[in-house]
Amino acid sequence: MEQQQMDMYGMPKEWLDEMVDDWQEPLMGGLQMLAMSILSDAQECIACGMDDTARQYINRAKYVIRQTREQ
Repeated sequence: MEQQQMDMYGMPKEWLDEMVDDWQEPLMGGLQMLAMSILSDAQECIACGMDDTARQYINRAKYVIRQTREQ
């Protein structure tokens, strides 16, 4: 399961959950800002030809967006 998460997100799901929790703190910008920041990182990876890393960033952003629906 952890290897699947590493392949999908490039990090363990627990790290994503911590990031989501951190960005919900006051003055951090919220989950929409986190998703936009992650997508900007994905764009940079695409520009540098790092397609698989970009895919992982996009999966992270999708995970964050999904968390906004569960609240």
